[in-house]
Amino acid sequence: MKIMVLVKQVPDVNAIRFDEKTKRIIRTGVKLSFNSYDKKAVEAAVRLSEKYKCETYVVSMGPGDARDVLNDSMKMGINHAILLNDPNFAGSDTYVTSRILSSLIMHISPDIVLSGKSSLDGETSQVPPETAEMAGYNFVSNVSSIEIAENGVIVARDEDSGIRKLEVLFPVFLSVSEKINRARQIDPSAKVENIDIYDSRFTAWKGSDSPTSVVDTFSMANTRNNKFITFQEFLEILESSGEVKEGPEYKILDDPATEEIFLGLAVDDPGTSIEISSKIAEIGGHRIVVIGNINPSRLNGMACHKYIYLDNSDYVSFSEYVAEFIRKNKVRHVLAPSNLNGRDISSHIAASIGLGLTADCVDIKFESGKMVQYKPSFGGGIIAVIKSKTEPDMATVRKGMFPIKFRSKSYDVQTVNLEKNENFHEIDNTPIDSNLHPLDTPVIFGIGTGVQAGDIPHILEIAEKINASVGATRRVVDMGRIPRQFQIGLTGMSISPSLYVALGISGSDNHIVGIRYAGKVMAVNNNPDADIFKHSDFGMIMDTHEFIENLYTFVNK
Repeated sequence: MKIMVLVKQVPDVNAIRFDEKTKRIIRTGVKLSFNSYDKKAVEAAVRLSEKYKCETYVVSMGPGDARDVLNDSMKMGINHAILLNDPNFAGSDTYVTSRILSSLIMHISPDIVLSGKSSLDGETSQVPPETAEMAGYNFVSNVSSIEIAENGVIVARDEDSGIRKLEVLFPVFLSVSEKINRARQIDPSAKVENIDIYDSRFTAWKGSDSPTSVVDTFSMANTRNNKFITFQEFLEILESSGEVKEGPEYKILDDPATEEIFLGLAVDDPGTSIEISSKIAEIGGHRIVVIGNINPSRLNGMACHKYIYLDNSDYVSFSEYVAEFIRKNKVRHVLAPSNLNGRDISSHIAASIGLGLTADCVDIKFESGKMVQYKPSFGGGIIAVIKSKTEPDMATVRKGMFPIKFRSKSYDVQTVNLEKNENFHEIDNTPIDSNLHPLDTPVIFGIGTGVQAGDIPHILEIAEKINASVGATRRVVDMGRIPRQFQIGLTGMSISPSLYVALGISGSDNHIVGIRYAGKVMAVNNNPDADIFKHSDFGMIMDTHEFIENLYTFVNK
């Protein structure tokens, strides 16, 4: 049995700088390192090899410096290393990268392909599912455990709503989550084999074939001006922020003036689906069709002309139905959610049809009939402006990015019953046991690493008493202190409360992307130079433990 691992060398996103005058990203002196998710994939491959006696390969596509991560992988226990290196590969977007990697996979024919769930510099999670589709492999994302069975693998998949256990037939491609293992220390004295170099002669694809192009870049603007306040002033702000305010007035969607379709995908989450349909209605000029796996009863008022409900679908049957719909209809644009299944579905569609796909957009605009897609990169501090060369153009967006401005009084509903793919068999599904309130309240508390673990129960009790909710930064979620479904930021979700209270949060770009629609931001940090104050309306230089205890005492009077 053969296992292949795809790995990437990534820059330190916190050290990346942007020159506003030249519009260039400054990488000089920026340290490159082993993408942490990919390192866990290597560890998973080595452990499987130790248990099941497999032959292992590690592959990286990049410049000569990528030898470092290949050598490290072999020092961890991988048998063979391959570097895909050729000037023709330069400038490859996710689609062409996937084409090149899938060409190698079909050449080597491993039984199992592993990768990290994403790379820390891009965070798109597109390359694994696109590569799997192109190579003809059964794909599962966000895997936290792997066992090899007679005809396939048994995996646990961390999902937005819980943990699903699946049996998947060979050949399989698995992207692994951060929970799968703790990667071993690299032995610097370990033996390293020769690295095989593959140039562009093994594939017809090159970077210039990329269906997307970056037309501009700029740094994310900050519009907040911090004012330091007292605890009493904070209480007054808190009281006014928690007041029930009159809801917005929605515009009603008009009848379509054309048969050209702007397609929205409704995947798992009704709220994001309604946000997407409203954004499409705001753009205007199209017949709006939404295809989804959400019961129509949960999508009341969604701004569309027709909703096609795919009953009994999995991600493969959903993707195949949408791909066929696009082929047969006048679909000009596609907008999908960037949740776990939304990413997999959109990537599957893009790979099967040959479309450019831009992930995690923070805004969508229109120019000469094409979507202009605004995507954060390098941790969120830099925005890339992207256009697709293919039609329909396609993008995914995070929850909370678009305010709801349009509704429909009614829409046509078509129900389609699908058959699930036979290569995937569900063994078990365990829902998440969480008493946390959804992040849709007027006041939201954000927990950073500056908050002691012992203070979190008090924050949860405070939130319960004042009808607030609690989220966290990525690092806090990675520590297991708050469920991943409540992560705020570029790799989590975007929020739009009246007041966001950032507790012990440093203020990285990754997190700031997720709070840009908050009405007011109040930060508590004992470091007066913390970056979070640059992105706040109000601030308190105070120990978070002291702040939490004071607020706990106040709400329990």
